[in-house]
Amino acid sequence: MKEQFRLDNQLCFRLYTASRLLTQAYHPLLSEHGLTYPQYLVLMVLWENDAQPVNDIAKRLMLETNTVTPLLKRMEQQGILVRSKGSAAAR
Repeated sequence: MKEQFRLDNQLCFRLYTASRLLTQAYHPLLSEHGLTYPQYLVLMVLWENDAQPVNDIAKRLMLETNTVTPLLKRMEQQGILVRSKGSAAAR
């Protein structure tokens, strides 16, 4: 196998590992509040500018709307935010 193709030589693997470890570091703090890391990111977006359209939240998080919508629905069921037609606002 060529050295350049080894897992430890892949920048993408290093970035993936760093991202996973950072997310794990947040877990104990967020779990105290019943939040997941993606929910925390949504709240950060809404804290910057409340009552945003779903499309804007998705764009800010670099996600697809069909990924964000179920997340917002779960957050509303948990009482974390309020959704209205096409937008969401933190409580």
